This record gives sequence, structure tokens and C-alpha cells, in this order.
Amino acid sequence: MTEKQKRHQKILELIGAQAIEKQDALSAALGAVGVSTTQSTLSKDMKELGVVKVPDGSGGFRYRGGQIFLQSQDLLQRELTDFVVGLDGVEHTLVVKTITGHAQGVCEAMDQAGWTEVVGTVAGEHPIFILCRSTEDRLRLQDHIRGITGAL
Repeated sequence: MTEKQKRHQKILELIGAQAIEKQDALSAALGAVGVSTTQSTLSKDMKELGVVKVPDGSGGFRYRGGQIFLQSQDLLQRELTDFVVGLDGVEHTLVVKTITGHAQGVCEAMDQAGWTEVVGTVAGEHPIFILCRSTEDRLRLQDHIRGITGAL
């Protein structure tokens, strides 16, 4: 999991467990659990996660959200589980084999995951070519995809 993904997870945990109504309070709560971030980064994270202010029931407001992130994670798992039929690779390149016609959707879901191992992707009709930063990153990503799909 990347630092960004860990930070996103902490943000969702904190706003789910506490009534936080201001960014500076969320920043302080993140700092208390060992996650330091700038106001600019926190704003971007909140936008990406779909965090919004909602009434808290006592006249104030609190942050809620995370549906965009959760939907993208669910989408990634569904796409990989339902449409990936094989993996192969050499050196820095991972080839993800999909059911014909599904490579574009699977590739988009993987791109949205923001995996740090990935330099870029190209999808065809059924293969996806992923250029990884190193052979080790390709192997790590391959294992990660196998873990999500259950086996390949």
C-alpha cells in the first residue's frame, strides 16, 4: 500500500470514528496517529475521497464520505476478479490477459488505483501491457493482482 493509500485509509477511519468538522482538526487528528500532511495535500485527498460536510444532528457539521474511494476499490476488485484470465511478464513489463473486450475497463480501474510500481499502461482488445519501474516492482504487482483475484 502506498503512503497516499495509507493516508486515505486513515482519513476515512478518522472521519468515520469522530465528529470532525474542520480541516485543521482533521490534520491534527492525522498528526496524532503519525500521519503528517500539508493543507494542500489534505484538500486534494478529501476531494479524491469524496469527503463532504453533512449535518451532525446537533446543529453542527461533520465530515463524511469516502464513497468514491470505496467504489473505485470495489470496482478494481470486480474488474480483476471478473475479467482477468492470466498474467505473464518479463523484466519491467507485466502482461495482464483479460476476456476479449474488457481490457480497457480493467486498465482504467488499475490506473485509478495509482499503484506506485506502474510507469504506464496500454490496453488492447484483451491484453494490457504495464510498464513497471523495475523487475522487482513487476513481481510485486503481479503478486498483488494474484492476491486480489484469488489465483492465476
